[in-house]
Amino acid sequence: MKTTILKTVLFLFALTLFNCEGNNLNTNESTGNDSFSCLVNGKLYTPSAGTGIGGGDIRPFSWAFKENGNNKRITFYGGGEYTLFMNLLNPVTEKNTLNEELSSELDTSHSGMVLHNERIFYNTKSNQENGNIIFTELSSTIAVGTFECTLYNDKGDELKVTEGKFNLSLDSKRN
Repeated sequence: MKTTILKTVLFLFALTLFNCEGNNLNTNESTGNDSFSCLVNGKLYTPSAGTGIGGGDIRPFSWAFKENGNNKRITFYGGGEYTLFMNLLNPVTEKNTLNEELSSELDTSHSGMVLHNERIFYNTKSNQENGNIIFTELSSTIAVGTFECTLYNDKGDELKVTEGKFNLSLDSKRN
C-alpha cells in the first residue's frame, strides 16, 4: 500500500514538473523600478543592458511622457536580444489601440510597435487593430499597465507579443 501511494505521489510530482514551462513564464510582478517584460512568441523578453562606447553601460530600458498642449505621447524603448519600441499618441487610462505602422524605432508620429534585431524587423500595420496597451495608472510620472500586439515582417509573417506588463515611475525613470 505504501509503495502504491509513494509511486502515485512521485508520478504526480513528475507530471507537474514536466508540464511547467519554466523559462517561458512571465514573472514580472510589475512592482515598479522600471519593471517591464513580455513574451515574444512565447519566450520571455526583459530588456537588458548593453555595452556602450568605452565600455560604459547602456541602460536597458527608457520611457518618456511628453505633453504639448492637448497633445500627449508616451514612448517605451527596451534593448537586449531585441529592440522593442512602442509609441502611443494621446494615451488614456484604459484601452489604447496600436493601429499604425511605424517606419523605425524613431517614429514618434504614429501609435504602434516595432521589434527588431540584426536579423529581423517586425512592426504594426496601419488601419488595423494590431494590439493594445491598457493603462491602469497614467500620468507624467507614473505608467502602470499591460500590453499585447501582433507584429508583421515585410513577408507578412506574424510575431506575437503577449503578457506584456510594466510598472514605471518617475523615481525609477532612467531617461
